[in-house]
Amino acid sequence: MQPLSNALSSARALLVALVWLAVGLPGVASVALAQDASPATAPAKATATAKAELQARRSWSFEEEGGAVRIDNEFSGARVNACERLGALDYKIVTSPENTPINPSPWYAFRVTSAVERDITVRIVVVASKARPRPRISIDGGPFERVASKDYEGGEGAKECVLRMRVGPKPTLVASNHMIGIAEIEAWTDATTATLGVHPREIGRSAADRAIRAFEFGAPDAREAIIVIGRQHPPEVAGTVGLFRFIEALAADTETARGFRARFRVLCVPLVNPDGVHEGQWRSTLGAIDANRDWGPFTQAETRVVRDAILAFVREPARTPRLLLDFHATSKDILYVPPDDAPLEPPHFASRWIAAISARFPDYAVEQNAENNLKEWTFKRWAFETFRAPGITYELGSAAPHDRIARIVPGAAEEAMKILLAEPAPGAAGAAARESPATATP
Repeated sequence: MQPLSNALSSARALLVALVWLAVGLPGVASVALAQDASPATAPAKATATAKAELQARRSWSFEEEGGAVRIDNEFSGARVNACERLGALDYKIVTSPENTPINPSPWYAFRVTSAVERDITVRIVVVASKARPRPRISIDGGPFERVASKDYEGGEGAKECVLRMRVGPKPTLVASNHMIGIAEIEAWTDATTATLGVHPREIGRSAADRAIRAFEFGAPDAREAIIVIGRQHPPEVAGTVGLFRFIEALAADTETARGFRARFRVLCVPLVNPDGVHEGQWRSTLGAIDANRDWGPFTQAETRVVRDAILAFVREPARTPRLLLDFHATSKDILYVPPDDAPLEPPHFASRWIAAISARFPDYAVEQNAENNLKEWTFKRWAFETFRAPGITYELGSAAPHDRIARIVPGAAEEAMKILLAEPAPGAAGAAARESPATATP
C-alpha cells in the first residue's frame, strides 16, 4: 500500500499546487527549499525611491495665565505633525500618515507639561483615516491607562476627537495605545536572553542605521526550527506583547518547554521595523513601504536583513523550519493561516493548533482566515514559498487587555509545542512514520 499512498500524496500535492497557482501563488514546483536558497537566489530586489514623510520634531510652548503649557513630540515613538492653540487652555494636534494610501491604523503620541496643575482640552485631528478608540495616558513614566469615557468625545470613525485632561509639571504622555518602543523591546530582549544564558546579536541595520537584533535558543545542533518575528507595523503594540508572552512560554522551566528546547532551535526577531517605531509611523518603513508586503520584492533594508538572517539560520547547520510566526495587532484576535489543504510540513498544523487553543480556552473565540492577502507578498506567504512550512500571522486585538494576552498566548504556545513535539522528525525515518503511523516506532 505504501507506493499507492505515495502516489496519492503526490497527486494531492500537485492538485493543491495548481489551486494556489490559480490565485496567483506559485505552487510546490516553484518552491526553493531554504537549504538550497540564498540571498542571491531570492526574488530580485526592486529599487525603492519613495520616502516616508517624516514629522518635524519640535516643542510648542503656549503662554497661559499662570505659566506656559508645552506640547512636544521630541521622544522616540512620538507622532504629531502639527499643533496650535485654539483658545485659552484649548489646543489642537494633528496626526497624518507617512504616505498614502495607507492602512487605517492612525498613531499619535505626544507629551504635555504645564507650569501649574490645571485642566486643558486637546482636540485630536486624524488626517486621511479614522480615529482609534479612547487614547491612553501615562503620568511621569507610570503605566498607560485608558482615558475615562467622560473625558473623551469621539471615537471609532471620528475625524476629530476631544480630550479633556489634567496636566501639571510632571510630564504626561498621551498616545493612541500603550507605548512599547525600541527601548522597552531591547530591555525585554536583554532580560529574556540573560535568563536563557544566550546573547542577542545584531543581524543588520535599518534604513536609518538602527540595529535590528535577533536571538536564538534551544538545542544548538537541532535539525528542526521555528522562527518568530514581530513589529513590522509600528502601532501594533499588542502584537509585541503577544510575541513576548509566546517566547517566554517557549523559554519557561516546564516539562513541555524543556522537551521542546531539547529538540528545536528558535530564532526570534522582536523588532523588524525600528525606524517606523521610532518615527511613530502608521504602517510603513522609512521607504514608505509596508514591510509585510515586501517579502517578495525585498525593496527594504529591513526585510532583506531579516530574510538573510533566517536563511543563514536554517542553513548552518541544515535545519527544517516547522513554523514561522509573525505577530501583529488588529481589531480582534485572529490567525491568518495557509489553506488547510496546502502541501505543508507539518500538515494541517494551523487547524490542529486552533482546535487545541479552542479546547484549552472554551471562553476564547479564536478566529482563522485562510483567504487573507493570498496575492500579497506577506511574511506568511514567503514562509510557504520558501520552506513549505506553516507561515502564520498571529493578530491580537489592539485594545485587548494585556492580562488577557498573558493568559491566552502562553497556553497557545504550549499547544503549539505539543503538536510539534508529537510530529515525526523530518527525514527518511520521519517520512516512513508518517506513511505508516500504525507500525511506526513510538
